[in-house]
Amino acid sequence: MAYVILCHKNPEQINLLIDRLSDKHVDFFLHVDKKSGIEEQIVHREHIHFVKDPVEVQWGHYSQIECILKGFELIKQQGYYNYIHIISGQDLPLVSNGTIVEFFQKNEGKEFVKYLQLPNEAEMWGCYYRVSVYYPKFLVSRVKAVSEVRNRYINLVMSVPWLKRSLKHLPDKLYKGSNWMSITGECMEYILEFTRTSPGYIRLFKNSFCGDEIFFHSIILNSPFKDNVVNEIKRYTDWETGPEFPRTLRAVDYERIRTQGQGCFWGRKFDLDVDRSIVENLLQKG
Repeated sequence: MAYVILCHKNPEQINLLIDRLSDKHVDFFLHVDKKSGIEEQIVHREHIHFVKDPVEVQWGHYSQIECILKGFELIKQQGYYNYIHIISGQDLPLVSNGTIVEFFQKNEGKEFVKYLQLPNEAEMWGCYYRVSVYYPKFLVSRVKAVSEVRNRYINLVMSVPWLKRSLKHLPDKLYKGSNWMSITGECMEYILEFTRTSPGYIRLFKNSFCGDEIFFHSIILNSPFKDNVVNEIKRYTDWETGPEFPRTLRAVDYERIRTQGQGCFWGRKFDLDVDRSIVENLLQKG
């Protein structure tokens, strides 16, 4: 198995994560955000590989797609892996390595991808605004003042048909979901080949909004791998409690993780700077 780890902070926590997941069945492929400057503080071993030309990852931008693709390319250079798990440097395992390996051996050939088909009635414009609108880079920001301007811009473009972008390079059916997934090596290679031969698809997503949540899902769910997709990702995330979304999990969340996270293999997100005790507790009990 290969882990693609997307990381940008807390090298100590990343080292703890790698130590905990290290196993004869596992290699690691890290994309360390170019602006973070933490790669030298992360342990370097034979089974740990680093993307040589990392990108500066920005929220909502194409860079969130690009860093995953770079991880896939690095995996392909190393050889074949049965499964590729995409996680962040703020994830932690909730079960033993043996449990994870045994599950994916028993379910080999299945793709674990959480998704829903668009239009998604819970989002404005059915979520199509993410790809139908051309986004100048300055409009893709979490800054409140920028988001207010962006929403007005979105509503203007989506209300005027001739202002919307052509989606001819996208499949008829679009899908959205979490980019934290577990896919087979064959599926990963299909994604790489698709992106290599579909410049129009790539070009459209370069000026999308949070396109990483559509990019991979729409490739997989329109591919020969669709029939093998299981709509779950074996990950625990708290999107309800706050104050952050997703919540940075703390010691007070331990029982909820154990009860609501039953059947999950990984949880996110954790931060040594916020609560060290929950990280140490889970690492000891895994």
